[in-house]
Parts: sequence; C-alpha cells; structure tokens
Amino acid sequence: MEKDNRKKITQELNITVDSTALLNTKSTESLASALTNKDEERSIFLRNYENWINQYINVVEKVKSDENNIANKHRIMRLSHQAKGWQEKIAVYLNNDTFKQRYIQLSMRLSDSIAMNWKLSRTLV
Repeated sequence: MEKDNRKKITQELNITVDSTALLNTKSTESLASALTNKDEERSIFLRNYENWINQYINVVEKVKSDENNIANKHRIMRLSHQAKGWQEKIAVYLNNDTFKQRYIQLSMRLSDSIAMNWKLSRTLV
C-alpha cells in the first residue's frame, strides 16, 4: 500500500512538473512572439517614417521652387497632419535602442533638410 502511495505521488509530481514545464515553454513562446511582433511593428513604423520624410522633403523642395503652388502647400499640411498621431507610439518605441538610433538618424536627416531649405530661402530674399 505504501509503495502504491509513493508511486501515485511520484506520478502526480511528474504530471505537475511536466505541466509547469509546458506552461513555461508556452509563456516563453508567447513572450518571444510578442517581442518579435513589437520588433516588426517598430520596423514597419520606421519604414513608414522614412517614406514620410522622403515625401516631406520632396514637397518642401517643390514649395521652395514654386512658392505660389497651393497644391504643394496643401500637401505639406496633409503630411504634417499625418504625423500628429505618432507621438505615443514613438515614445513607447524609443525604449528600444535600435529603434532610437534609427529614429534619430531619420529625424536628423529631416531636420538638416529643413534647415538647409530655410537657409537657402533666407539667402534668396
């Protein structure tokens, strides 16, 4: 009888250990999946942000060459409006060093372009 009880307890312990290991594996897989999804979200955001920067720089250059073109000015306003909702995502994504580095590079490119266009427009006046 005592031998049967030990066997039963051992089997129950094995089931518990196996279940815990399985749960830990699933938790680890879920966490890895969530992190991978976040990496993908950040990458998609950076691609979209770079595309947005390219469009913005392009339209700023067009405005500079043709200041009376209303369509270009409207395009700048649409692009500016498009960027309004990004602040919360950016704040969260900046916790990732890889994202932060690339975001700063892209932002500096935009800033440099705007500064250069501003200097050019000031020298032409």
